Amino acid sequence: MSRTVIAGFLLTLASAFFFAVSGPIAKTMYAIGWTPGAVVLIRLAGSAVLLLIPTLIALRGRWGEVLTHWRTVVTYGLVSMAGVQGFYFVAVEHLTVAVALLLEMTAPMLIVFWIWARTRTRPATVTFIGVLVSMVGLLLVLNLRGASISVFGVIMALAAAVCLASYFLVSAKDAITIPPVALTGLGMGIGALAMSVLVLAGVMPWGAVAGDVDFGGVSMSWVVPMAMIVLFTVGAYITGILGLRYVGATVGSFVNLVEVPFSVIVAWLVLFEMPAPIQLFGGVFILGGVGFIKWGEARLAARVARREVVLRSEADTLITT
Repeated sequence: MSRTVIAGFLLTLASAFFFAVSGPIAKTMYAIGWTPGAVVLIRLAGSAVLLLIPTLIALRGRWGEVLTHWRTVVTYGLVSMAGVQGFYFVAVEHLTVAVALLLEMTAPMLIVFWIWARTRTRPATVTFIGVLVSMVGLLLVLNLRGASISVFGVIMALAAAVCLASYFLVSAKDAITIPPVALTGLGMGIGALAMSVLVLAGVMPWGAVAGDVDFGGVSMSWVVPMAMIVLFTVGAYITGILGLRYVGATVGSFVNLVEVPFSVIVAWLVLFEMPAPIQLFGGVFILGGVGFIKWGEARLAARVARREVVLRSEADTLITT
């Protein structure tokens, strides 16, 4: 395995960890009266402000690239930033966190079938095995016994899955020459503007309380966890873009499934939610599924390469005759 691929895996794992930490930290805010609209808006706006200077520096002399890819930038901000976070946190209001997260994590399967439909190239059988193994792992990790289902919540969670699939596909595009930090900063700014409209319209109600939160048994000001959420959000998106450009959308999206066991561990430390042994066992299944996906992607790439060689050979034959 090349150093580039290894670096991609490590960056994608880091991104999954940062995303996983943000969830339990946000839950400490909800406990004192914060709403998803307030948390998501401050999360996006704070990240945009934090990345303002690095974004301007990265785009010196490169604003033409932004104009060239403006549709991608806008889509990234609306869908990958505001969409993923907004839909997911609304879903959590109507579903248990486990069910909402499981539905959102169907994004990798959506990517597999989207690429299949667009390229008309059937994924390798091993890829489907990886999908199945990873989904079994998620079921074990999330431990869905006794979960309640809301139709509206399911729709919101599936909408979050679609947005998450878009995030992986856009982030993995090699044709986008905008630096990752700049793409993240621009996306955060657009996402913050979109979320501001939703909050002002009352679609995502605003609710914030200036009080102390219980963070792993330690009482601290709400400013501390909110600052952590902003920093981890910035880290998650930047490492995610870098990692996905190395390993691709399909593999990267399945590596991101380890966000689930990461979230379980962080919730145990911060919220004292003890994971069951079956959840840890499920994490092994998830990592196994990632291995199958990587294997399947390699086999598919080899199959496509062989097909191109055959077509090129046939074309040369026709020309010479």
